[in-house]
Amino acid sequence: MTGSISRKISLQGTGTFSSGTDNEIRRIRLIHEAHSPSQADIWLVEWQGRECVLRDYSKPRHFYWRFICRWAVRREIKAHQLLDGIDGIPRLLKVINRDSYLIEYIQGSSLHFRKHQPTGEFFDKLGWIVGQMHSHQVAHGDFRNKNILVGPDDSPYVIDFTTAWWGTTWWRKPLFRFFCRLDDRRLAVSRAHFLPEQFTEEELDRIATGPFYIRIGKFYRKKIYPLFAPSASKKAQKRANRNR
Repeated sequence: MTGSISRKISLQGTGTFSSGTDNEIRRIRLIHEAHSPSQADIWLVEWQGRECVLRDYSKPRHFYWRFICRWAVRREIKAHQLLDGIDGIPRLLKVINRDSYLIEYIQGSSLHFRKHQPTGEFFDKLGWIVGQMHSHQVAHGDFRNKNILVGPDDSPYVIDFTTAWWGTTWWRKPLFRFFCRLDDRRLAVSRAHFLPEQFTEEELDRIATGPFYIRIGKFYRKKIYPLFAPSASKKAQKRANRNR
């Protein structure tokens, strides 16, 4: 079964990926525990003598969420395959089964105002990574600071392609261009947050307000999504309270 899954989600010319069981994988520690039915448990593991990241959606779930998670796995894997070999994107190492896969481990932490002081050079490199993503027909779709990793030597990395969208066919192009604009705007927002002196007051006001679809997205995230995943909303609120 896993062999058919691997064939189904692999692309030509994007490296070597294999299927199999996770018996040879040794779990070291839990990096991030899933806080909603749609999220993966993220583990630091050892595989073939190297440290890797295991994204694991195998936790028991309702049938509906199981379907959504397996759809997410296929999306994440395809995005990694399309972006294989780009500096700043962790490489896909192994497809385990329908619910989990391994990617390259990058030591670092998510970009955070209290922890990091990124330079203009950091954001220039990050902008280059985003440009490479888009030129390879992949838009991230959730390009927030939590998905920007500050790695060794303060180099940027982009992680978590759950919401990625690719523009490899004509019918995908309109939404692909829309998500590219979202990525570009989120990059500008992040840069303005850390380096406001590089922007005019008018630019900062425009970035802070955002277009109508950004406001719709915020409304959905704060008002609609908690109705479907109340436990995730409560945990998110607790984390927000701790960070105040």
